[in-house]
Amino acid sequence: MAQPETTENPWPQLARAAQQSPTDREALLARARPFVHAVILDRVRRPEAAEDLTQEALADLVRGLPGLRDPGAVLAWLRQIALNRCRMYWRRQALEYAQFGVDCRGLRAEDAYTVTARRETWRQLRRALEELPEPSRLALLMHVLDDCPYREIAAALGEKEVAVRVRVHRARQRLRQLLRPSFYDPEER
Repeated sequence: MAQPETTENPWPQLARAAQQSPTDREALLARARPFVHAVILDRVRRPEAAEDLTQEALADLVRGLPGLRDPGAVLAWLRQIALNRCRMYWRRQALEYAQFGVDCRGLRAEDAYTVTARRETWRQLRRALEELPEPSRLALLMHVLDDCPYREIAAALGEKEVAVRVRVHRARQRLRQLLRPSFYDPEER
């Protein structure tokens, strides 16, 4: 049975409660994780790094929670924490590349091929995802990667559940259209 749609934003109440209770803090972290992960993955483009950065961002959330002045702006605050983690990540990457460079001499030929193929596949998917509007991209990432229910995505994005369902469906359709030429195999004809 479908649950009734709510237009009330639960985030401010959850943030206020989390400032006072460790149990509510855990509930806030559980609800914030998919949103933060989607924002970070959208910017970093590397799933392994996105997992680590999500954990770091959630730690920042816990540290900064007592100083949160406006619980009504908690989603904007969460997004900013995630974006700051992404900026720090890219700065670290730039320093490492400048300092050490990239050394691929230790890879065997098939390993190098596999790594290159995986990177190219991810690059194609990344380009296709960038074609989607940000709300659609975030909704799709939250649903597919973090297995978030539609009502949680709707609460995180401040939309109705039906709108999120349509957004995810259309995002999938658009991705199929964008990726079909990239993965087309001429020998299948």
